[in-house]
Amino acid sequence: MLLLADWDITGPAALLAGLTVAFLVVSVVAVVRSQKRRPVAGTEDILGLVGTVRTRLNPEGSVQVRGELWQALSKGRGLEPGAKVVVTGIEGLRLTVQLKEERDD
Repeated sequence: MLLLADWDITGPAALLAGLTVAFLVVSVVAVVRSQKRRPVAGTEDILGLVGTVRTRLNPEGSVQVRGELWQALSKGRGLEPGAKVVVTGIEGLRLTVQLKEERDD
């Protein structure tokens, strides 16, 4: 019968074995977390996000959403820079937006 106590692991070999086990544990935890994370790409991810108008939308201009500058089309009246908008659709690389309704909740 082979027992752990029978192994003669000392000094640098024990340190190396411990570091290897620690690395494997950290790697497995990172993989499990990444599999549970929500995807951050694709059209379904950007719908509903709030952005800021950067150039006047009349009806086309640019908006900033999640730190990225996008060409946008406003469905409705023209919007001035600084206005908050909600992404309602995407066509190619152009977003469709509408004015964010301010509510007191």
